[in-house]
Amino acid sequence: MARTFSIPSSHLSRFIGTAFLNADQIVVVSPWVSDVTITFPETEGVLDREMSFSDAVREFDVDVTVIVDPEQRQHNWVRRRALLPRIEEFVTIRNVENLHAKAIITDTVLYLGSANMTYRGLNVNIELCEIRENSYRNIDLFLADRLGI
Repeated sequence: MARTFSIPSSHLSRFIGTAFLNADQIVVVSPWVSDVTITFPETEGVLDREMSFSDAVREFDVDVTVIVDPEQRQHNWVRRRALLPRIEEFVTIRNVENLHAKAIITDTVLYLGSANMTYRGLNVNIELCEIRENSYRNIDLFLADRLGI
């Protein structure tokens, strides 16, 4: 059985920052995404403890995939804090119709919960957030088995 623990959604930004420091690949599953601020733990080699998700994508050598709902184009591509136009040349973007799931997945650990990767999801809304071991030890196997994508 995979070990699981809950965190407040305000700590998701640190989970994402830690993933950028430790993972070779990150997959963000969120119908709505914004260029959120992420936080890094204190560690050598990271001068700025906070940076935007789009800056982290460019700064760190991590393979990033973002899976979104194409119906949320206005939010994800057009709005002022829209993430996808800022990162489209650096990441893989997948559109999945009727997507409602929210997850941030690496080969070893993952977040599952109710928070979209948006300012409100990480800073305002009361969300359910669980961090657990990725018992599949493979992002693609997790996506295929748990989400059918």
